[in-house]
Amino acid sequence: MLRLFSVQCLPTLRRGALLPLWRSCHVAPLGDTQRLGGVVSHSKLLRKVLQGSDPDYVKGRRIRGTVRKIEGSYMNWLGQCGQGECLMMLSSLAMSARFLERREHGASGFNCDDEWSGVSPFFSPGVNDWLCALLQRCASQVESPEECMQLLSFAVDLELGDTQTLQKLCHKVTAKDYIASASPEKLVGVLRLLSLLVKRCRMPVPPLDKLLCRLIGATLDSRQALTVLSSMLRLRERKSVDVVQSVSRKAADMVLTYTAKDVIYALEAVALLNCCHEAYAGAVLRRCCVLCPTLTSGELGSVCKYVALLNTTRTSNTIAFSCAQELRRLLPAILNRAELLLGKFSLRDARCVLRCLKQHNVHHAIVFSRLTPLITDGVK
Repeated sequence: MLRLFSVQCLPTLRRGALLPLWRSCHVAPLGDTQRLGGVVSHSKLLRKVLQGSDPDYVKGRRIRGTVRKIEGSYMNWLGQCGQGECLMMLSSLAMSARFLERREHGASGFNCDDEWSGVSPFFSPGVNDWLCALLQRCASQVESPEECMQLLSFAVDLELGDTQTLQKLCHKVTAKDYIASASPEKLVGVLRLLSLLVKRCRMPVPPLDKLLCRLIGATLDSRQALTVLSSMLRLRERKSVDVVQSVSRKAADMVLTYTAKDVIYALEAVALLNCCHEAYAGAVLRRCCVLCPTLTSGELGSVCKYVALLNTTRTSNTIAFSCAQELRRLLPAILNRAELLLGKFSLRDARCVLRCLKQHNVHHAIVFSRLTPLITDGVK
């Protein structure tokens, strides 16, 4: 990525001085606040807004206004950010990310690398490069994997595509010594973070052999197992078949605790990974059948989106055959729930429901007569 300025314009930090939390970092003393006032004051303002009691729409408006001020002033701060200011700005913006406006599609919105500019969708190109410079300066000083994880999480939240810096940080969290001693919870956290970096920041898939080997033999709870499956789906890693089968086989007994949201994520993994253990796939379909009477229109639409893919016409799909009995029980439950929710479906959900029923050759005059005009009008 082309840099608008060199990271060398930032002052040198003391090695090992960067601590996991920005509060632990040295911030300029009171006498320097005028020189660094923009960085410090805008960072603190973002945090003050987030911690306030205003409704979300008010918080969003104030945060976006503050970001516009940052974009208008950041050129004055290029050579003024110390260790505390770098981390404070990155962490404040990362916590505010859900309120920021997307100016363009992120990395996941493009199918070809040539189409993606590499700029965060939240900021102008100049501010994006400035934030990448702050990230690079912080990365040059961190040593522990925990500090690297924190910086990587900032990059994920802000979708900063500085590949070289991200790979340097990832090397430390995938090192043999750390992976060998990390708990299952930390291993799952590393895998999730790496998968988000690949999806949102277009970082090349890092070496995962050591991490995947540890996960195969690890004991995971239901949430951790589902996180691993979702992460493997983002990575699209060809070497992940053994991990997916092992994790999904062990998770089959935990599906009874799944919520509707969990079932949707699990169905996505089952439909798109094509290598989940059949016992897990069957358990997910049975759990979905149990939850069907309580699903909202949006949840039913998401369920139908992935159940539609579990049909016998897909050559790479074996779940449709191995779990045919569970599918036959689920489809009537979907149909009954769809009939009760008629009039509440959005265009997207109506399309998903109709596609699911058509793919599985399920016909219902009332449902089709009510949903088909909605889709037809939406196309017009």
